[in-house]
Amino acid sequence: MRARATALLAGLAFATLIGARAAPAGRCDIADGRVFIPAGTVPLGEDGPDRPGTPTPVAAFWIDRHEVTNRQFAAFVAATGHVTRAERDGGSAVFVPPAAPVPLDDAARWWRFVRGSDWRHPQGPGSDLRDHADDPVVQVDREDAAAFARWAGGALPDAAQWERAARGDQTDTRAQTSWAFTASGKPRANVWEGVFPMRDTGDDGYTGIAPVGCFEAGGFGLHDMVGNVWEWVAGTGPTGLVKGGSYLCAMNYCANFRPAAFQAQEQDLGTSHIGFRVAYAERRHASASGLKND
Repeated sequence: MRARATALLAGLAFATLIGARAAPAGRCDIADGRVFIPAGTVPLGEDGPDRPGTPTPVAAFWIDRHEVTNRQFAAFVAATGHVTRAERDGGSAVFVPPAAPVPLDDAARWWRFVRGSDWRHPQGPGSDLRDHADDPVVQVDREDAAAFARWAGGALPDAAQWERAARGDQTDTRAQTSWAFTASGKPRANVWEGVFPMRDTGDDGYTGIAPVGCFEAGGFGLHDMVGNVWEWVAGTGPTGLVKGGSYLCAMNYCANFRPAAFQAQEQDLGTSHIGFRVAYAERRHASASGLKND
């Protein structure tokens, strides 16, 4: 407990150092915490009327109410001395908008391996975390995310847990776009408005990553399960899996802003649009009353 308290104080000191960005008044709910997800059945893979999904039972568990933030990850690093893959490799992948229109058949046109980019410098050497303490941490590979989860007393959620948390008590099919936009077209998640990859109009209030909790919560009270950043989920093998889409998902490209969406991802590569959150076993979380922060 003393080590955890020291780490939390270190995180607060870090947030003071980099300066927490002021969220729009009354809009962003950045409070940390965990949400209880009751046992139930999730329509795994449901993706509109033509894809009802596969009914899949999921045991009860807890999960972070928002993505792990830079502030929280800093506390972990202060407590453990963890060095991320990007720091060891000397760089990672950064989204760089092209200067002119490009075909959409080659992601290398807008992704660059940037030397000096890491979780502290998510856009490269000229960037830092000042005013971004409450943004989701990015530039972490799957093992970096899993290491944080172990330290926090949990694990990365598997795909069924993740979809159960994202969908709430969904009992029917939903239009694919309804997870990110209202019926009138108003954004309800941080995604790309405009023509990808040239210009994001920022109609949802943000161009790029938003602080956690700035968009309406889902059925179980979780924020940003769709949009903002992709999220690592548990898996095995050389290729990892991310869920939920990110601020780079647009109507004219990928449109992965829905719970069914997934993407294969090199598990040992950090990027500027992938983060994570942590799931916790019901019994273990309930017994660790001193660590509960829900």
